[in-house]
Amino acid sequence: MSEAQPLPLKKVTPGNLLLAAAIVGAIQLVGLSVTSQNLPTYATIVGTTGPSYAPAGTTLAGSAVNAVLLVGFAFAMTVVLVWLLRRKLVLSFKVLIFGSVAFSAFVLTMVTADVFAVDFLPPALELPVAYGVPALVVAAIAYVIFVENVPWLATIVLAFVGAEVGSFFAVTLSPLTALALPIAFSLYDIYAVFKGPLKALIGTSPNIALAGMSIKAGEFTVGLGDVVFYTLLPSLALFQFYPTFGLLPAALTIVAINVGVVITLFLLSRRRLLPGLPIPMLLGVLVIARYLI
Repeated sequence: MSEAQPLPLKKVTPGNLLLAAAIVGAIQLVGLSVTSQNLPTYATIVGTTGPSYAPAGTTLAGSAVNAVLLVGFAFAMTVVLVWLLRRKLVLSFKVLIFGSVAFSAFVLTMVTADVFAVDFLPPALELPVAYGVPALVVAAIAYVIFVENVPWLATIVLAFVGAEVGSFFAVTLSPLTALALPIAFSLYDIYAVFKGPLKALIGTSPNIALAGMSIKAGEFTVGLGDVVFYTLLPSLALFQFYPTFGLLPAALTIVAINVGVVITLFLLSRRRLLPGLPIPMLLGVLVIARYLI
């Protein structure tokens, strides 16, 4: 699903590990801010339509099935992407990546921008901001995918979108599904990176494959899917536990995940490519489970 990979000829050092953790932490704080701001809107969505994704229901078994279905979709999507790259259908590959990222980016950024405009800006600016900001975000995504993969621009835009997606899932999914997803995708991540289609995807054409699907965290490349889950768990902790425990659960979840990120990146001194989810998600889920118990 995702990867954490150092740039060629770069060493894993305490400095670049801390920088990477700081960047991930900053993204998580953005996710918490988005969660706090958009919570009333997300709550209205859930109250009106139910959880945003629950085809098998919200029981323990249903939540597990929900997670497996999404893993299956991710697997199928990656197989299609590998097929396109191996047949040198680069434009089709880029269009598929752009379509999947741009849709979520536009819808969620429109919600975020509209809520911000209503809360802090004059009424006359609501519509220009609500539609203008997501249009700019989508334009930036199109630029880094189709024109030039500018690392700093891709990192800013995709990190923001990843934080929005993680925040949205944290509030609109049922709690069990929101916990099942990181576990299921962590297991899939191990397979995908070492044996599955992601390894083939990165190996086929890494420069094309990573554009629009990853961000730079200092000297490391972190998958967009990782960003979503790194943000989802702290936002879930904020949403579920803030009324009783305040910010402490979210803060501890961030610390746990970032310890896992540092451990994962440190291990890159021994391997070129590693799954970015298993260790951070294990530690993050343990923190949340502690409060649930």
